[in-house]
Amino acid sequence: MTPLVVYAFSPRIGDLDLYFKTARAFLAGATPNQDFRFEYPPYALLWFVPAAWVRHTQWEFIPLFGLQLAVMDGFIKWVLLTEGARKWGRAWRSVVPCLAYSVTSWMAALYYLKRYDLIPAALTMAALFALARRRETVAGLALSVGVVTKLYPVVLVPLALAVCWKRGTLGKLVVGLTLGVAPLLPLSAVWPWWGFASFHVDRGLQVESLGASLLWAAHHLGLVQGVLWIHAPAAFELHGAAAEGVRAVSRWLWVVGSLGMAAVGMWSVRRRLPERMEDLARLALGPLVAFIILNPVLSPQFLTWVMGAAALALLSGSRTAPVLILVAAVLSRGVFVGPSYKYGLGIPQTLLLLARNGMLFVAGYLLLRDAWRRVASEDAAPKASAALDYLPASVEAGCAEPAGIGLASQRR
Repeated sequence: MTPLVVYAFSPRIGDLDLYFKTARAFLAGATPNQDFRFEYPPYALLWFVPAAWVRHTQWEFIPLFGLQLAVMDGFIKWVLLTEGARKWGRAWRSVVPCLAYSVTSWMAALYYLKRYDLIPAALTMAALFALARRRETVAGLALSVGVVTKLYPVVLVPLALAVCWKRGTLGKLVVGLTLGVAPLLPLSAVWPWWGFASFHVDRGLQVESLGASLLWAAHHLGLVQGVLWIHAPAAFELHGAAAEGVRAVSRWLWVVGSLGMAAVGMWSVRRRLPERMEDLARLALGPLVAFIILNPVLSPQFLTWVMGAAALALLSGSRTAPVLILVAAVLSRGVFVGPSYKYGLGIPQTLLLLARNGMLFVAGYLLLRDAWRRVASEDAAPKASAALDYLPASVEAGCAEPAGIGLASQRR
């Protein structure tokens, strides 16, 4: 954790300049989305305000906000160590999830500790942690605060609803969800907080998205003409007729894919209830990865959303999908090496970006396959037990094992 803390307190600005200026404007009495544009959900500003209230200059704000992020990072690693110890005790394998997460976050420090995405990532981890321990009200509260902080955890709400419905504790989850969003009602009287949505509706095809990477590769091959690499207000985007077409298709794929993966997760829970946290994390990865890789807007910090769940998924089941996600998070940094990102990626970085997006896409497919197999294995079990119910009595008697054998097998 030490390298990350050092980087958190470094003077590198990233998006922290935007966080500081908006928080200071708010503290001075300005109204977001009325006196100045605020592109994030409303609770995001509340995370920026404490450090800006205590420190009045940008250079004082940076280390204090970095301390907030370091605390979130420490919480996620504590959860990973706790779950590893629950699974493996004091064996060396118990630290693998935390170690994998630590290495990935260190390699991704360029955006990991200079964006506020670590805060909703920690809230999502807290929601999964509480849900696994049957603290449904706390899980609902953490999930709803995460949604109003960064929006993306909304794709996990159907999964949480399905789990609590299956347990018979849906009411507790709804109470937590309601408590988390309740402040929005009085807030609406003084702040048009919903204005952030219009900003994102107007965004173009971000250069790192799956569709943009394929289009830019086609541009390099000379298959598509008129593709422009533009520095838009919030990110670098591809513009032109072809880019507009890809953007339109990407939006539909994004909505349908995210909802579809959420539906598959609910169906899986309906047939077989997950109890361990790593099982919940694996189911959560499905809609999260779909939300990221199919999105026409894909920033590198979005990988922060899935790093914790991917590390947890290493505890059981197939490791291929979580490893692909963690490697993709590491590869994201290579896209920014050199000055070409400002003017249009060269062939080496384009290939790297295609590899990163390909890994995420394959990981999403594998998670979908795992969820399907999880249900299929549950469907096969009742059939086997049903067949045993119809064995003739004489066969049942012949198959019965002596008492001593049964006791011996129980001891093993």
